Amino acid sequence: MRKNQQIYTFFRFIPLCSSAPTLRSSVFLFLFIAFVLSWQTVLAHGGGELQISNAPIGEYQVSVWNNPPTARAGQAIHITVGIARADTGEPVLDAAVSVTIVNERGDPVTAAAATTEQSINRLFYEADLDGVSSGMYEMQIEVTGSDGSGALSFPLTVAPTSFWPWLVGAAVALLVVWLVLRIWRSGTKPAVSRRRTARTEVAETAVPRSHSVD
Repeated sequence: MRKNQQIYTFFRFIPLCSSAPTLRSSVFLFLFIAFVLSWQTVLAHGGGELQISNAPIGEYQVSVWNNPPTARAGQAIHITVGIARADTGEPVLDAAVSVTIVNERGDPVTAAAATTEQSINRLFYEADLDGVSSGMYEMQIEVTGSDGSGALSFPLTVAPTSFWPWLVGAAVALLVVWLVLRIWRSGTKPAVSRRRTARTEVAETAVPRSHSVD
């Protein structure tokens, strides 16, 4: 509902743009922001790198993705778990799923429950795990259902913190500011030009007064 209101507000704003360049810039800015928001949504919910594909647990087949593909120190780790019936491929939505990160000593570092409520399409189990320090870990996934229970795991390498995401974010922010300034300037210049043109036309068409000579 909120997204629909934002789109409605945007299209109400379009007729106010008095020039074609301003209109084109506004549309481009809107599409750019929509793309960035959609891209962030995809990264935050679902997607990522496939770590386990159709592993059997009871009557189920389980697949696991992690996002981001390269985990960084202190960065949240998103886990997506897909469970389907082995015979029909039908999604299983009534299982209990938990994910845990354990260190090299086997001690749990952080854990969370993966649920379908956190999934956009409600067909996957998703969880966000708190960021951990750099090092070697193991991601453990436990599945409990009426037709089978079991555990899966895969190695997890957490790399040191990188400044590239901050640089990319700063570049995107500067681009958005530049686009906003360009739209604002292209919207004000035509109005000033029209006022000057109008004053010039009035001055040229004015009839000069005749002076009487005594």
